[in-house]
Amino acid sequence: MRTLLLVVVLLAVRPAGAQPIDSDRADGRADGGCYPTALTPSVLDMLVLINPEWAPIVNGKTIDSDPVLVSGTVEDVHGLTSGDFPSTHLFSDVVMDVRVDPEHEDKVATGNDEEHVIAFEWEVGAFPDWAWPGQEDRIYGLGRHIFDCGHPGARAGHCAATPARECVLDTDCRTPVCSTCSTTDTCEGEHFGYSSEIHPPHATAVIRQERGAFLSKKANAKPVPATIADVWVSGNGGGAGDRCVLEHHASEADQLAIECWPLSQRVAKVNATDFTFSVPLPPKPAHAGKPRVRLLPPPESTDAHEVDGGRPARLKVKKHLDDTPPSLEVTVRMTKKVKGGLPTGFAGRLIAGWNDRTATLTHVRVTASALLVSNDLERVTPLIPRTCSVSDTPCATSADCPATESCWGAGPIDGWAGQMAVDGEWRRYTGPDLDHVDDGSIIPLAITLEQYLPDDGELRIQADAFSRDCIDTAYGQPLKAGLDRLGLLKGIQCLGLGTSHPAGKVDVSYAGPDFGAGPAGTQTYETQSVGGEGGNCSLTTGLLCVVDDDCPSGETCTTTGGAFRLRYTIDKVS
Repeated sequence: MRTLLLVVVLLAVRPAGAQPIDSDRADGRADGGCYPTALTPSVLDMLVLINPEWAPIVNGKTIDSDPVLVSGTVEDVHGLTSGDFPSTHLFSDVVMDVRVDPEHEDKVATGNDEEHVIAFEWEVGAFPDWAWPGQEDRIYGLGRHIFDCGHPGARAGHCAATPARECVLDTDCRTPVCSTCSTTDTCEGEHFGYSSEIHPPHATAVIRQERGAFLSKKANAKPVPATIADVWVSGNGGGAGDRCVLEHHASEADQLAIECWPLSQRVAKVNATDFTFSVPLPPKPAHAGKPRVRLLPPPESTDAHEVDGGRPARLKVKKHLDDTPPSLEVTVRMTKKVKGGLPTGFAGRLIAGWNDRTATLTHVRVTASALLVSNDLERVTPLIPRTCSVSDTPCATSADCPATESCWGAGPIDGWAGQMAVDGEWRRYTGPDLDHVDDGSIIPLAITLEQYLPDDGELRIQADAFSRDCIDTAYGQPLKAGLDRLGLLKGIQCLGLGTSHPAGKVDVSYAGPDFGAGPAGTQTYETQSVGGEGGNCSLTTGLLCVVDDDCPSGETCTTTGGAFRLRYTIDKVS
């Protein structure tokens, strides 16, 4: 139980009626849907934490839950980075850390990393890149309000009969884990730090401000200050939104036998309620009349944006011109039938603003043309080499092994992935050149993003990348398939140690009025990434490395990071 002192502190820092969710509610012994692991590690602990990996905050032992709406401001966001558990994901998640609006503070749990902040998470691929937010964008998310069971954040209690012994579960206090304990001792005083999330939302609206757009489709139209809302509604939540993945099994070992791929049991209640959000209008010019609203298809991007099932919802827009600032109330009418039945989703860009004949905005175009790789971040010796299951000799296929053996392993893992953004509008890298990356590679990109900015505005360019490793070969397939390919011990190594390698980040800004385009109106840059892994050997400094084993005996890998440069051109079009 929480102490009275803790309750008093929480009441002091949060408004009445907006108390955080007690993360202890997630514990399956308290009718929650998560199942913690003991202090003493078990070989099946990883399977416990994904059985299930996500559970509803309300009625946690069920799968079905009513969608919950949360809004706020994006504090941080990352796209494809790998690292999520592969058998429950086809791709890793886009993660958006959102500082919630005051009325939604009761959606944040005591175990969240930061007060007032909740993560929205949605799988890359299911969540198209044009719909991702940027930092400081406002966002609305409607979907599954869950505890993240995979990260218990346990704080140990103590055994009732042996108070000096720490514990999380009763088994920590009993034989055979504790040779001096009884068979009936219990654990008390333990607490958990499960975080609450919207994971996945089935609807998001990203509100982008301090830029311009075209309110008119006339050929001679000029851009004016506008608010842009990028809206995506889809029942495709990836593994976190599939009944097969979310089902709790009585035995953790069942995880080694179930086959959920390809996913086919979506649980998102897309038609349970309409999706309503607010779009603030830019400041009203003195001479302006009524605001204008324009609905466009989604921006061109690296991801598809077709609506599942082909039945897009209709929008309803209500003006609130007496608000401060004036705003639009926009509703995606998911409960209103369209031709063929209820809507299956929505994809679009809504632009709102005022006709402003005096507006002066600068058209800036950013074209990313290449990643220049200085360190491919590939291990010299693969973490999970392909070897025969018993004799441990190198192999390519099982035919290279004795008749009773299999060829297990992942071998050398090649390839990169990542994304870039201009003023918070993201695009993923694509193309066959990403599949084979070496030191010195130049990976061609063809990403063009355009902005219309006021003279006192700012152009921000961000980029990241990572090199794949063993875990990236295991996404979107049952655990059994991975173990058949890798073997049990190598499979555990792959999941625990075979993580991808970050290549660093680019994050630079250019102020108006030239926004980095220079006196000639065009300027090409090659900006070095910062951070990440990789470097050179401590004595043989000309030898690149990722880990110590990449270096000659007795040397270590000195991390320098910054494994790539981003080549891009900024054009001041007008």
